[in-house]
Amino acid sequence: MEALRTDSHVAPDIHDDFVDSQDNYHICSFFECKPLYPPGTLIVNKSSAVLGLGLSEVRVPCPNADHSSICKFAIEDEDYRFVIDEIEALVDWALESAGRISVKPKRRSTGSSSFQEPPSRSESGSEPGPWLEIQDHVSSIFAEDSQITLRNDVKLSPDPPVVNRQARKGPFFLVPYARNDLFVGQQDILHRLNQSSHPSSSMIRFALCGLGGVGKTQIALAHAHWHWLNYPEQSVFWIPASDADQLRDSLGLIAAHCRISRIEDSTDVMLDRLRRWLSDKVNGHWLMIIDSADNIDTFSNSSGDNQPGGLQAAKSVPSAGIGRYVPACLHGKVLITTNNKSTAESLADPRNVLEVHPMDQHFACILLRKHLTDGDGTSTSIKNRHEPWRNEDLILLASQLGCLPLALVQAAAYISRNSLTVTGFLELIANNQSSLPGMLEPGVQAHDRSSDLSLAIMSTWRVAFDQVEAQYTCAANMLSIMAFYEAERIPKDLLTRFHTDTSQNLSQVLDTLLAYSFITANSENETFSMHRLVQLETRKRLSACKTEKKWADEALVLISENFPSGEYESWSLCAALIPHSLKVLRSELYGPTEARPLGILQSKISRYYLNRGLYQQAEVWSRKALDTLILLPGVEQKDVYDIKSDRVVVLQKLGAFDEAEDLTKEVWKGRRSTLGAKHEDTMQILATLGLVYQEQGRYAEGERELRKILKSLERALEADDIQILIIKRRLGSILRHLGRYKEAEEYLRAAVQGHEKKLGPRHPDTLKAYWSLGRLLHDWGMYAEAERMDMNTWTLQKRDDILGPDHPDTLKSQYGLANNLQAQFKFLAAESHKREIYRRAIHLVGSKHIYTLYAGSSLASCLVASNMYADKSSPERLAEAEDLYQRTLTGREEALRVDHPETLEARTDVATVQRLRGQTPASKLEAFERETQDKLKKIFGKDHPITLKSRDNLSRILWLQRGDKFKSKEALRYSMHVFKVREKELGWSHDKTWLAAELLVEMLPEHEQERLELTQKIQQWRRIKPTE
Repeated sequence: MEALRTDSHVAPDIHDDFVDSQDNYHICSFFECKPLYPPGTLIVNKSSAVLGLGLSEVRVPCPNADHSSICKFAIEDEDYRFVIDEIEALVDWALESAGRISVKPKRRSTGSSSFQEPPSRSESGSEPGPWLEIQDHVSSIFAEDSQITLRNDVKLSPDPPVVNRQARKGPFFLVPYARNDLFVGQQDILHRLNQSSHPSSSMIRFALCGLGGVGKTQIALAHAHWHWLNYPEQSVFWIPASDADQLRDSLGLIAAHCRISRIEDSTDVMLDRLRRWLSDKVNGHWLMIIDSADNIDTFSNSSGDNQPGGLQAAKSVPSAGIGRYVPACLHGKVLITTNNKSTAESLADPRNVLEVHPMDQHFACILLRKHLTDGDGTSTSIKNRHEPWRNEDLILLASQLGCLPLALVQAAAYISRNSLTVTGFLELIANNQSSLPGMLEPGVQAHDRSSDLSLAIMSTWRVAFDQVEAQYTCAANMLSIMAFYEAERIPKDLLTRFHTDTSQNLSQVLDTLLAYSFITANSENETFSMHRLVQLETRKRLSACKTEKKWADEALVLISENFPSGEYESWSLCAALIPHSLKVLRSELYGPTEARPLGILQSKISRYYLNRGLYQQAEVWSRKALDTLILLPGVEQKDVYDIKSDRVVVLQKLGAFDEAEDLTKEVWKGRRSTLGAKHEDTMQILATLGLVYQEQGRYAEGERELRKILKSLERALEADDIQILIIKRRLGSILRHLGRYKEAEEYLRAAVQGHEKKLGPRHPDTLKAYWSLGRLLHDWGMYAEAERMDMNTWTLQKRDDILGPDHPDTLKSQYGLANNLQAQFKFLAAESHKREIYRRAIHLVGSKHIYTLYAGSSLASCLVASNMYADKSSPERLAEAEDLYQRTLTGREEALRVDHPETLEARTDVATVQRLRGQTPASKLEAFERETQDKLKKIFGKDHPITLKSRDNLSRILWLQRGDKFKSKEALRYSMHVFKVREKELGWSHDKTWLAAELLVEMLPEHEQERLELTQKIQQWRRIKPTE
């Protein structure tokens, strides 16, 4: 049980042993995707389940399962069949490994998703299902041969079979909406769509176009359920596509559900995998419904380049946007819904563009009757509980509303809510025929929309708006402010902050809007959505009343005040509020009086993006925030300095260190003059200056600033205050860079212990402290402890509920882990990690970012080390290493300075690999390395680790020229100095000490006593040196 503790010292050893022996097993990992008791956390999440085993695991997430139902089924649905495949693979592998031949039972495909206990014989009838077939099959085999057991002593075959079952077997039905039992009408269009489902010799692409609210989505939904019922062997995918981001995200969800993508894939790679998977007929026929594709720009870009096989425009200029990931193939069918006829004709064959007109009168009356009556046929209106609706009234109402389904449903909701008769509702409409003109947005107007239909819908809504405004002021106000946020998933918490009227509680307000069908409730009533046409009409109504700007200001102030600070604890709320914040900011209706909440909101968005590792987005929003507030008359200087302080960190993360230094000093001077030198904010910006100095390689200056701040804070705050712990962590990092490891350890261990106690072991700031300590342990040669710490840090950081796999800090931890593997001569594992890190760093921050340069240099060091110490000599690997080192040197000269310590270290790396390749004259290398050595001695002195690295390489270059006795003696002197310092500072257990000793043995005279002693110690080291 000790191994189950989060702080267990046993678990890492058990994990290491398992990793070392994993080739003896075929692994199938299960994890849940839903919490057991919402809104609780997952008990076994993805990071925990896959055990950090790299590419060897088989991932089997069941998307609808919680911890109690992860492997329990009552019906043979797709998840059940997939798990059965994995169990078969385990059995086959075990039997083949033991020299037995497996017999695969037959499988049948039926049923829908359910997660319960496997069926018993009594439940399943006389014919056993696949679960029991496998159980009986395995039992019979083991009964026949008692020597075959499920123990660890089974002797495995040397080459166990490889089972690749990453992709999930279809068919799939990924439609987010249940069948609408109230749907009626449009039978001609449905028949045409249903007929198109028959096998065809050409790619089928249909489009439905028509006025918003005419029922295009409901037709597509009815066809989706009909298709699945009649062609259960074919997959059905539903893709919301109101903009490019939504389309891309929806395609990504399909790739994830079908297990086509990999965790390390970029968005483009993931989407390309999906395109190829859809294009492959082996994966079956499919129907894809692309809903609300109202903007052709969603499917194209300005470049006009074309991707073969994609969803392309039918006109002369091909589409080249996200639509290229929807392939054109004979086994695929695409159905598009759009308000815009030109978009429809661009994305589908014009012959297959079906115009959706309002319902005919007969079906309109049926729709009204369905929505106005309960399931038993009685009226939903209290006033008419025992009266059937008169058919002539329904015909008149349908005619007045233009037989438009959305207007009919809204009218029925209004009638039921207010216990009206249809006649009474018709009288209300008659009094509102002078409604606002122009219902639709200019960009999404229907090709043949008539003013009569617009007036019909608007009349219905106008009546409802007037009713709500007259009788439910709080509900009207709520609707007004919701009109300025994103239409989907408006958080209830945000609405709670807005509703301050004690005369009516929030539930009553929301119930009113729900009853009028103005909004809909999402999962568990925690978020609410508005139809975009209702939202648009609300905005236009406010504009006509000259109150649009007032409510835009209210929406801005509300979300600005309630958007969190962007710290880790608030990330989920920030993510929920981001789309609503961006929608408010795009409206640009706010005036100069709202500049302060505008700037504050922009700065909060920037801080959130910064903490999530999205540095480019953070820079954009910090610049906008600064531009907003800097010219505002009477603005509080504190707000400006706070934004500039955040911007310093953004610039530092982007590698703009000189600009960050200038801005830091500006903020420090401003805060010192307004707040005083001892104020907490003034000291905080000085601490940031120390961090900037560290990035600039000015370690001594950084140490001086941090020691001053630490001294002041320790007088003013408690010893375990988080600010003191952060300063200790930063100070420890600088001392590590200065080579003062003992002092650094004291500060870093104190920071780790304090963070664990104050924030817990999983907080991102605690994980930063782990990472800093891990770097020190690595430099000090404590590789095993450093590896365990880095593995723990990386495993936690890559979890989606902490940082996620793409956060730069996650890559840094993986980088630290890889360095420790390399130091322990585990070159294959180290190289695999480092290549992944380098590839992902280029994708995340670009090839010239300082993080990417670190990753490239680290990969090169692994290639060089494996070439020297693992008998993997390869001219090609050394050539690759030289290219990476040259790129690092060039990049650091541009991003840092030519005399930055890390730039000088890159010079030594280049000289080292050139020496190993032997293609550069030794005299040229000598001159190059002497220049580097002289600069390093001026900065650090001759005993600093980087200076010693350069001096070690210089001694080796001189030894190549040992025919010159002066250079031979100089090489021996330098080598002796490097060895003595490393022996004193690092000890004999450090690999750098042993490597220096090996070179010294080569240089010392053959019979000298010191050489004999060193040789003996080296031989002892070789016997215990870890090998891969």
